[in-house]
Amino acid sequence: MEVVRDTLPGVVIVGDSAQPVYAGCIDYAATRPRSWFCSATGYGTLGYALPAATGALIGTGRPTVCLIGDGGIQFTLPELGSAREAELPLIVLLWNNNGYGEIKSYMETRGIEPIGVDIFTPDFLTISRGFGCEAHRMKDHRELPALLEAALLRRCPTVIEIVEADYIAAINGQEEPALPAVAE
Repeated sequence: MEVVRDTLPGVVIVGDSAQPVYAGCIDYAATRPRSWFCSATGYGTLGYALPAATGALIGTGRPTVCLIGDGGIQFTLPELGSAREAELPLIVLLWNNNGYGEIKSYMETRGIEPIGVDIFTPDFLTISRGFGCEAHRMKDHRELPALLEAALLRRCPTVIEIVEADYIAAINGQEEPALPAVAE
């Protein structure tokens, strides 16, 4: 989130119920009021961030990033079409852990057998492109600033998928991605 904030001055970040958003609620320091908001308050409002970020972009005219997980985006995925029709340079950072990772972690740490948390995860890049959006899978965390800057120049949403396992492997210095790569 700090990379987003530091790369896009004045950015509005809208968070869904997703692991990086929960961390942001604890640790993230926004640079000014009304530039960080989320629904990650324990009420499970999955899918909130995509339409809320669209509204924030229209309402503020400032660079806007939707931070959402692979589970949450499936609740409001058609909103990509609305943002595309409006030619909005909305940036969607899609945290993909192939399920409801936060819920699964909670269950496992409490000795509860995980049920209903390993969901089918579609090919979000293909779906995003089908809506007429740009779509990229971040291969290296160091490329995020360039991806963000390029997204601002477009007249359509840009979906940047971050595969959690690959991201964690990269920051831990592992060469091989933890999940098989999907063709872009």
